[in-house]
Amino acid sequence: MKKLLVIDNLAQLKSVSDPFRIELLTMLGEKPKTGQNLADELDIPRAKIHYHLNELLKNGIIHVVKTEEKNSIIQKFYEPVAKKVVPNIDLLKYVPDEKKKDSMSYNLNIKEDDLKPFKKDLKNFVKKHSEKKNAKGVSEYKVQIMPLGDDSDD
Repeated sequence: MKKLLVIDNLAQLKSVSDPFRIELLTMLGEKPKTGQNLADELDIPRAKIHYHLNELLKNGIIHVVKTEEKNSIIQKFYEPVAKKVVPNIDLLKYVPDEKKKDSMSYNLNIKEDDLKPFKKDLKNFVKKHSEKKNAKGVSEYKVQIMPLGDDSDD
């Protein structure tokens, strides 16, 4: 078993985002088990267990470590491929599509001296329009000013 599995696609991330599958991974991490073992321990139908095991198997989160024949049935023993599973940080970054410009999002280049009066004017504007909160035909928006990064010339 590897020490770490870095999830690098959304299908894998989705497959481990289910709390029940996390429980299955935890149980399989203790020792390799069959779907029947898990079904018996959890008192859940084997079909449900196998559905979730197949999702984890299909996405490379678990693998078959051994097989045994019992009463003419092949039993597969599963375990996680790694002790820890973490998402690749790049998978979680939001990168907007430059072609689809959000009409409510603007980059503002402003001198530090002008920022304070701009914030004051914006605050007054927001306050004035917040009073109309429950008026008919009025939509609610959130206005937020945040720096895009440290691009100072210091």
